[in-house]
Amino acid sequence: MNDCIMSAAPTKSAWMSEAYKMVDLLELKNVTIMDVQDQKLCFKITQYPANMFLYRAETEQKRIEWVSLIKRAQQDLKEAAGERPDVELKQSRDEMIEGTWEENQRRAKFRAEALLELPEQLDVCIAQRDFENAVRKLRDAKQDIDKLDQSNHGPEIKARIESRLRQLTDMLTEVNMGSGMYAHGKASKKPVKQLLLLEKVTQATSLFLRNKSTSLKMSIRRIKMEGTMTLYITKLSQTFFTTVAAVGTEFKAVFSNTEAGCMPSYVSWVESELEWFADMFSRQVFPQGSVVGHGVAGECVAIALKHADQLSMNGLDISFLMHRLLQPGISETLKRNHIQIMEASQLRAKEEHWKKCEFNRQTGDIKKLDDLLKTYNVDLSKYCVSTGDDKIYVTLCHSVISFVRSFHSYLLDAKKMYNTRVRKQLIDSITSCLQFQAFQLKLAPPDEDIRTVVSSSDMFMNKEFIPAVITFLETQVTQQPVPQIRNILDTNDIL
Repeated sequence: MNDCIMSAAPTKSAWMSEAYKMVDLLELKNVTIMDVQDQKLCFKITQYPANMFLYRAETEQKRIEWVSLIKRAQQDLKEAAGERPDVELKQSRDEMIEGTWEENQRRAKFRAEALLELPEQLDVCIAQRDFENAVRKLRDAKQDIDKLDQSNHGPEIKARIESRLRQLTDMLTEVNMGSGMYAHGKASKKPVKQLLLLEKVTQATSLFLRNKSTSLKMSIRRIKMEGTMTLYITKLSQTFFTTVAAVGTEFKAVFSNTEAGCMPSYVSWVESELEWFADMFSRQVFPQGSVVGHGVAGECVAIALKHADQLSMNGLDISFLMHRLLQPGISETLKRNHIQIMEASQLRAKEEHWKKCEFNRQTGDIKKLDDLLKTYNVDLSKYCVSTGDDKIYVTLCHSVISFVRSFHSYLLDAKKMYNTRVRKQLIDSITSCLQFQAFQLKLAPPDEDIRTVVSSSDMFMNKEFIPAVITFLETQVTQQPVPQIRNILDTNDIL
């Protein structure tokens, strides 16, 4: 009968080919054998009160065999000493390891000892920044941690473990704060993955989106301000909205397996980043105290809105939000352009000589004017008088032709920037411009020499151009009737 377990180590001997030297001799009745967590080939023998010995087998099968033999020897000793004589060992080696009452008690004791050592192990992992190993230890011990409340020292042990968990979560959340500008890509995904394994979804989404925000701003700052304003806005919008759309696709892939809905976090992040983009956009396109080139603001707004449509692939329509953020700049631009048209109209009215305009065929000015009016389905040929040479006379006064050109640019710019928030302002501005120009014709001197030009200009404005502008607004801009502008025609008829 076996009553001791002896361990020996190889030694050299002059008389024997294989010699061993005894290292330890332990009585079986005073030892406890346990498995070693995270070490499949090892088992631990503890001799109370304080000695512990760690052994490693060559294979998993040999480890099971050694543990089984030692446990059987301990059981035989107990039966020989009269302890639990009614218990007969009839189970197989594997069943003894997994199913006996004594083994379950020893495993419970082992788990308790492992939990006692867990806080110190986590401290080591955190100090060495071995976050992956720390997360793995916590996940492996999760079930045992949940059962700690049933033991006497459970609350104290659980508090210590939760303190390390909070510390680990804080370090994972801040791991890229200092190096986030350079450590994006795969390096920034590891902490997010570890936080998800710890079921810290809120912290994981916050870290993921914060890293993406830093990366996005770095990409924007690399864009050089060279060339025209529209070229820079094209690069800015393409970089911003392409990146935001890619972040949405990646966000869905990373957080697809989480039970909590994470898309509101992404939507909130998009809104925050869009506010930053709108601020940068407005400082370039709607600068305070200065005016960009005529028509440039509308073109830039159209470019930004076109690129914003990329987010619709992720089911996110931000056009309404874009209009709200850009509305102050759009409103101010429309106001400045309106003031410019009114001031120019007043100046031209003072300098008007009420003579028909002369054009040269070779310069192409008459062709440009004709193409402009074709936008409103207005035929210029009925107002043209051709001579035998290259000259063409248009029976419209100079102020009317100049007004049509500037107003056309203003209207196209407004069309690109239009939204329901600026509808009233736009209609009021257009009404005042058209009304002022039409009224100037009523104030022309009653001379016979200029009557033909004045009459032709008045008919052009009231019968041709203003009705065409109303149709253009109702069909291509506001998509609604504009009775306020139609009242101009009724007023002019009365006058």
